[in-house]
Amino acid sequence: MKVYDSFRSALQSLVTNKLRSALTMLGVIIGVASVIAMVAVGNGASAQVQATILSLGSNLITVTPSNLTDQGLRGAGAQSQNLTEADMRALQDQLGDSIRAIEAEQGAGRWQVTVAGTNTNVNVQAVTEAYPTVRDWNMQTGEFFTKDDVSATQQVAVLGATTAANLFGDADAVGQTIQFRQVFGGGAGGQGGAQRARILNFKVVGVLEPKGTTFGFSRDDQILVPLTVGQKILTGRRDIVNQIVVKAIDSDAMQQTTDDTFNLLLARHKITDPVSADFTVTNQNDTLAALNQITGTFTLLLGAIGGISLLVGGIGIMNIMLVTVNERTREIGIRKAVGARRRDIMWQFLIESVALTGLGGILGIILGWSITQAVERIPQAQGLVLLITVGTVAVAVGVSVAIGVIFGLYPAMRAARLHPIQALRYE
Repeated sequence: MKVYDSFRSALQSLVTNKLRSALTMLGVIIGVASVIAMVAVGNGASAQVQATILSLGSNLITVTPSNLTDQGLRGAGAQSQNLTEADMRALQDQLGDSIRAIEAEQGAGRWQVTVAGTNTNVNVQAVTEAYPTVRDWNMQTGEFFTKDDVSATQQVAVLGATTAANLFGDADAVGQTIQFRQVFGGGAGGQGGAQRARILNFKVVGVLEPKGTTFGFSRDDQILVPLTVGQKILTGRRDIVNQIVVKAIDSDAMQQTTDDTFNLLLARHKITDPVSADFTVTNQNDTLAALNQITGTFTLLLGAIGGISLLVGGIGIMNIMLVTVNERTREIGIRKAVGARRRDIMWQFLIESVALTGLGGILGIILGWSITQAVERIPQAQGLVLLITVGTVAVAVGVSVAIGVIFGLYPAMRAARLHPIQALRYE
């Protein structure tokens, strides 16, 4: 008996028992759909985390001050303020063409910003001229301030897209003057002493393109000013930066650039023991790898939960196939009596089992895709990313077919081992 004949006979049996075949496939359909939907959630979460990290800039190495140390013991208290703009400039000179760009940042706190009767409370960040290059952030209008602006402590500002819209609406912000205000003195409710207002004028030189939200914080609602302005005028914390960010040439150069940055700062800070370093160098690739491991475990867990229902569907396949073998015992006896071999009988029932699970797997993929499309259209699920990959689909189909083979093998072997005379006498 040819494989083609076995395949045709198996399909005829499935078509003859439509309802039973449909109910049998239902377990596989639900199982595959569950795996597709669950893994889509995990893949979406992983992609979302990666996109969030990379939105901060690609191929980044970040240098931050370490916690204060005492006899080699690193505490959890205040950080040592030991990174300076001079450190950044020294790294820029010594790393040279081995990096794409480098910048330094200092937080200047929140300020009340006003213009033409409109005011908003916004976070101000003091940065150096290479900030857009390091952060992969283009200008919407105008230009970013230059190195000369930083050196000359020019009171110029670059606005985030949201801040520009809040202050100027649809009008062009470039060339406009905004005021930074801070109020000192006075008690609760304005009592207990005279209040003094500090007012600083800044000229807007550019507006950044919209960037969106990162870890719950809007990156478009901020103002960037030259680092020296933040140090000397806004905060008074001279020669101090909160972090230095280096942009490597590419992903392959990340580790070498990280090592070079660490060694150069050790030499510059006159530290001989790397364990006692008063700064920390973090590699974006390491951060992504750690997050991918977490989201990978999460995806695997979700897939395993969906796989349980697929396993239950496989047990249902075995149960129905055993019933089918009992019902068709006389048929098996007749086939053997006219010359069918054991392997012919086994192939017939095995193909029938695989056909059930294979078709169920395809329908399960369609159902799983439909579920993800429906969920994405629910208003409460806005922002939830569901990602179905080719690998997920291939694994789902492969597993469903494998289940057909595994759970259909025993019933097929049982049918093949029936003695023809006993089978013919079966009632």
